[in-house]
Parts: sequence; structure tokens; C-alpha cells
Amino acid sequence: MNTDRHEIRRDDDGVLLGYVGRAGEQWEPLTVFGYPIGAPGPYERAEEEVRRAGLDVLAGQWEFREDGEWYRCVILEAAADEVRVRPADHRYPHHVYALTLERPTPETLRPRR
Repeated sequence: MNTDRHEIRRDDDGVLLGYVGRAGEQWEPLTVFGYPIGAPGPYERAEEEVRRAGLDVLAGQWEFREDGEWYRCVILEAAADEVRVRPADHRYPHHVYALTLERPTPETLRPRR
């Protein structure tokens, strides 16, 4: 068991909302695939942020990186090891409905700036 990362689940139905992960001496709120969604701080504040925004942040505008370029996308499905996205950028050169990003990191998937 990883004691440096705790699952945060919705109380009424057990849906995974995200994680609270150790960040030095503090705790960081994370999405279900580990993307930071707030500043590190006390455990209780990180947990509150995951409960408040863990799923909502997934519904926002995101960008994925491919061949050195960032492209707008929306998240269709998110899990710990992979995120399925739909490209939503006219510059994206491929005609695909969706693609799967395995183990995305902030260098490959980020909220749109």
C-alpha cells in the first residue's frame, strides 16, 4: 500500500474523486490520474480541494502534447493509468474521435491555459 497517496472517495456512492499525495512535509490534491489541482498544504485542505474540484476539473478544457505541439482536448474518461481524450483542436493533424494517453504527466496533459 502506498502511504504517500490516499484515495478520496465520494461518501454516498464511493466514486473515486482523486487523491491526496505527499509533497514533502505537506499534502497535494490530485486528480484521479495524479495531476495536481491545488497548492500543497495541510492534509485536510488538500482533501477538501479534491472533494470540491476533483471531478469538476476533469470537465474543463485540457491540452495534450504530441510531437512537441499542444492540442486542445476534452477528457472522455480518466483512470489512474490512462486518460481517454477527444481532440478539440482544428490544428490536430489526425482524424480520430479519441485517443488514449497512458500514464499522463503535466508534460503530456495539462489544463488549458
